[in-house]
Amino acid sequence: MNRLIEDEINTPKHYDNTKGSLYKFAEEQGLNSYEFDLIKRIVRCRKKGEFLKDIEKSIAVLQIYKEEYGGNTKKNNGNY
Repeated sequence: MNRLIEDEINTPKHYDNTKGSLYKFAEEQGLNSYEFDLIKRIVRCRKKGEFLKDIEKSIAVLQIYKEEYGGNTKKNNGNY
């Protein structure tokens, strides 16, 4: 992302896209919304300064993901 644009929108430090955005990575990997959310939380939790809080949220998202998908890996149109 253009540095000027990042400065204008006051991007938090834990949104480090110098090696490519997580959004692009998620799209390239065919991740669903649960998988993207989990990866985003794990990648940013140490930088954000709310490590334990983000880990607890990740565990909650994993539980919801498990309950809703129930082992059905085909729910994401086979993008696994």
